[in-house]
Amino acid sequence: MSVTCERILERINKEKLGAFTSSDFSDIDNYKMISKTLETLDDKGVIKRARRGIYYIPKYNELLGIEEAPNIDDIAKAIARQYNLIIIPSGNYALNMIGLSTQVPIKYIYITNGPYNEYEVGNNTIYFKHSTSREINNLPYKILICIQALKTIGKNNIDDGVIKKIKSFLDDSDINNLKTKNYKITSWIHDILKSL
Repeated sequence: MSVTCERILERINKEKLGAFTSSDFSDIDNYKMISKTLETLDDKGVIKRARRGIYYIPKYNELLGIEEAPNIDDIAKAIARQYNLIIIPSGNYALNMIGLSTQVPIKYIYITNGPYNEYEVGNNTIYFKHSTSREINNLPYKILICIQALKTIGKNNIDDGVIKKIKSFLDDSDINNLKTKNYKITSWIHDILKSL
């Protein structure tokens, strides 16, 4: 195994990269060598290609006896890193991540500071939709997901069940952030998050 290969695998494990592109390893070697190494690892079955230029670590479901599909959120994050974008899950996907919906999303929609784009991954489509920087500010990732979920539900549909799910989704550090910092977000969403 080459030094480049060893360093790539080491980074995947250390940073727990569910999906990745050659740009995730650009400091390890030149582009051509990184691409060749990823192709070799794919040929050996160590990694799998989700779509052109994007790879993931395959996982086998012992119970069902099948290989699991790649995690769509990991793929989206790999694409975002490749193009230096900020992305936040929105719509029904945000609800699903928090546990406010049990439906498997048909569309995986992310708001982004980049351009509108679509990416086919197997039978799924990832949508990147451009949004204002106000919606994608420097808030912690989980708080941003909660904001998108609350917007999807709507001000008049918030009940104790929604609040409970959001509170259990957030970490203690997120709750402390909400207590100590004053974020510029829509006032009714701000009031709900502060109440946590």
